[in-house]
Amino acid sequence: MASTLSLPRRIGPKPETQGRLPHSQLTQHGPDDIIDKLHAWCFSLPNINNEDSGISVPGSRAMIVQDGVDANPQAFMIGREFAHIHPKPDNGSMHLVLPVEDIGVVKDMGWGEDHYLVTQGQWPPGLMMVFSPRDDDELNVVKQIVARSYEFATGKSFDR
Repeated sequence: MASTLSLPRRIGPKPETQGRLPHSQLTQHGPDDIIDKLHAWCFSLPNINNEDSGISVPGSRAMIVQDGVDANPQAFMIGREFAHIHPKPDNGSMHLVLPVEDIGVVKDMGWGEDHYLVTQGQWPPGLMMVFSPRDDDELNVVKQIVARSYEFATGKSFDR
């Protein structure tokens, strides 16, 4: 199946990331106002709870599909968590799960990379880090990626 994502190329070099656990973005973080918008948008999605992550560093905010909502267990990292946003100092980068057909587009266009555990063969492909948006234009692209992860988790589509 072909990817449904159509992403522009991310401007500039790839951010530095930590090639071990915790897998984190070290440079090129977005400003607080952009990250606040990211949080607001992510947690406004239907049937999503804003909870502490069950798998990430303290302070990470997890996108959890509410109990009783039909969901795809292949889209979850732990429990019903399909994505989480990292706190400072790793401000605004996130881990999320995508269908395999979307991985290449996100990586090729410079918006993310495989999670460290995927590179080590300890997790199946699809778990990715998406880089912190640095401005409103980048935020709109990150929203498209999060929307695709949401669709993968819930089976519900909406305008991206």
